[in-house]
Amino acid sequence: MNKRLLPLSIVLMLLTLSLTGCIGDAEPETEDGDPVSLGESTDDWPTFYVPSASNLPSCPGANDQNLGKLYYVDDVTEFQACTSSGWTTINIGSSGTSTISLNHPPRITAQITPIDDDLHNLTPNGWHYIAMAHWSVIDPEGETVTVGIDTNRDGTIDSYLNSAEGATFVELPWNGSVYTAQIEHHEYGNNGRALHVFRIFDVVAEDASGAISTISVISPALNNQPLRDIFDSSQANDLQVIFPDIPQSDIDWLTAAPNIIPCGPNDGYVHNTFVAEDASASLSGLTEDAMIRISWTCADQDLSWADTSILLSVNGAQPIQCYIPGMVGTPDCLIEEDNDGTSSWSMNEAIFITESGADICTASCDVDITIMYDGQALSGTTTVTVV
Repeated sequence: MNKRLLPLSIVLMLLTLSLTGCIGDAEPETEDGDPVSLGESTDDWPTFYVPSASNLPSCPGANDQNLGKLYYVDDVTEFQACTSSGWTTINIGSSGTSTISLNHPPRITAQITPIDDDLHNLTPNGWHYIAMAHWSVIDPEGETVTVGIDTNRDGTIDSYLNSAEGATFVELPWNGSVYTAQIEHHEYGNNGRALHVFRIFDVVAEDASGAISTISVISPALNNQPLRDIFDSSQANDLQVIFPDIPQSDIDWLTAAPNIIPCGPNDGYVHNTFVAEDASASLSGLTEDAMIRISWTCADQDLSWADTSILLSVNGAQPIQCYIPGMVGTPDCLIEEDNDGTSSWSMNEAIFITESGADICTASCDVDITIMYDGQALSGTTTVTVV
């Protein structure tokens, strides 16, 4: 009997040792002796109450302040959780299971197009932009939506639209929506620069649960006719009057003189070097097509037209000489200047070679170019393919 009590006593002692840490105030520890956290206090769970969905705060809110919060909405007897995509409905089934129904933000399609520029509205407080707005907003959950235009893109609707889908005239502030793009192309003025002016509006939609979506709409700045909103340096003053919000840096860029690089030493010789290219005008069977554009890649001085000659040879034919308007003779090609009526070809000036009463080139042709000044052949493009 005593022999059986000894082993039983040892077993009881071992069981007692294995319960050390589970009885009393001792905290559980890992094998390394670190304390183990058994979970956060339920007092920290962000659960709130609102009487209806209209009382829910913005989600996720400024600086995501409401992200992760859970609200009980009394009038519909449901929970709403704030997620990165907006308020999310949490449905608790009768069987005790829970499902999360994501509240998707509305989908937006919109277009804002100005009417004729003569019909923009002049008020005592300045001009107003009149445009036709088309829009369509669909909420995936079928909730009612609020739609409007954020004219200055600050996140707040400035002009509300009266339905989820429709079209109407809108009158919007003239300033605050104007943007510019700098364009460099040889067709624009002496320095080949132009400003494209356009507008950007935000169309905003919010559903009844507070989910918001926004799209940006790019619109013409002045008129719905293509390319009416492009201004070259000669229109800089008008541009500042029409669009006073345009940055001065854009105006300075537009009106800056072209960067003409000197060609060579100041030794009394002309070192002007030219580049010739297709004028980008479609050829035809007519006798006044624009064929070639010529400008300087570097220049030391203006060239007097009296001492300048431009010769063309089309597809290897006998060279013909081109003239500026007013020169004596009946040329087959004319020299058209940016600065018409001047006596010299300026260092910052591009010229165009056009047909003059003769169909020099009906389809694609190779044109050899020679420019002479005071008996000296200038360096530059030798052949241009005109199409």
